[in-house]
Amino acid sequence: MSPDNPHALTVWFTLEVSPIRMVSKMVIETDLHLNVRHPQHDATAVSDLLMTARAYFVANANHVTNIRIMSIRHDQVWDRRAPSR
Repeated sequence: MSPDNPHALTVWFTLEVSPIRMVSKMVIETDLHLNVRHPQHDATAVSDLLMTARAYFVANANHVTNIRIMSIRHDQVWDRRAPSR
């Protein structure tokens, strides 16, 4: 089961293993701009996605240690090597 939110486009699970512990992480890809400085940032939609993720985390705390939310919006990546326009 995955979080029920229209902006949670893709969800998958990973394991991060170190010598002292193992972390089960749920990764959520979203179409939202997460950068608050971006002109198309939708604070309400991001807040709703965060609340959905937190609710999922609470309901599944015995299966998921962390949740990572990643934007698939490539236009919010800033490369300081890129020439200014």
